[in-house]
Amino acid sequence: MTGSARELIDAVQAELAPHDDDNRLVPLVETGEAPREVFAAIAAEEYRIVRSDWRSFLHLASRAQERNAREFFATLASGEGLALGKLPALAGESPGFEPRAGCQAYPAFVAWLALNGEPADVIVAIVANFAAFGRYCAAIAAAMRERYGFDDEACAFFDFFGAPSPELEDLAVKAVQAALDAGRLSGKDARTHARLFQAYELDFWNTLADDGGRD
Repeated sequence: MTGSARELIDAVQAELAPHDDDNRLVPLVETGEAPREVFAAIAAEEYRIVRSDWRSFLHLASRAQERNAREFFATLASGEGLALGKLPALAGESPGFEPRAGCQAYPAFVAWLALNGEPADVIVAIVANFAAFGRYCAAIAAAMRERYGFDDEACAFFDFFGAPSPELEDLAVKAVQAALDAGRLSGKDARTHARLFQAYELDFWNTLADDGGRD
């Protein structure tokens, strides 16, 4: 497969866009209709997800042969480490917490990709989902302040992921372009990974929307 990395990533993102609004939790948070308990539920689920994704991204970095791809995954892993430190201000994992299958399917898929995915294909899938995830987090952070009265420390996790990262995206484009030029990227696999990334992420949010954040 040849062509422009930027064009490929944009095309995959455009294919996903019609389903970005299938997230049922974020609109409830934006209007203040979600119960306050849902934020502790998010934090408890994320506490497991972040630790898993941290290891998965480090494994992908170790498997990647191209320098930009290695740096991309290493940077993602570093970000997960930073994000983990922001969760206790919102809520940690309580002794009675039971993880929800619909929330934990996402990190299970990331772990599968860490073992089986071609790194460049995985990068396309991750970056194609960046914009929607960033919008979700930015919207939640704004609503937490405006609708629920949370302070900056409690919102820090969502602020972190809601902020754009042009440096990370630049690494991704360089890594994908190198894979395209070398003929080591499968557009079909990248699109499949991206579609599943989106589906599992929507499962996370919609599972919490459906049970209202109950333990």
